[in-house]
Amino acid sequence: MEHIAEIRRRHFISKESISAIANSLSLLRQTVRKALRSEAEPIYQRKIQPTPKLGAFKSQLAEWLERDGKLPRRQRRTAQQLFECL
Repeated sequence: MEHIAEIRRRHFISKESISAIANSLSLLRQTVRKALRSEAEPIYQRKIQPTPKLGAFKSQLAEWLERDGKLPRRQRRTAQQLFECL
């Protein structure tokens, strides 16, 4: 959040109220309070990486693309044709 530094500067240095900061930055007062309580910027990381929808077909597609790469341009499959083959 890029707002944390701005919130902390306005509150501790400029002595603005929480509600004034919330109104000017279009944030909730609870969000401003949370930013004032935090010491450091939060680090967001996914707990579980979602698998891509084509993950199960990745090896098949790689094989097709490798084989089509050796063919002349006019004989290669388009993305639509690859989709229909799946």
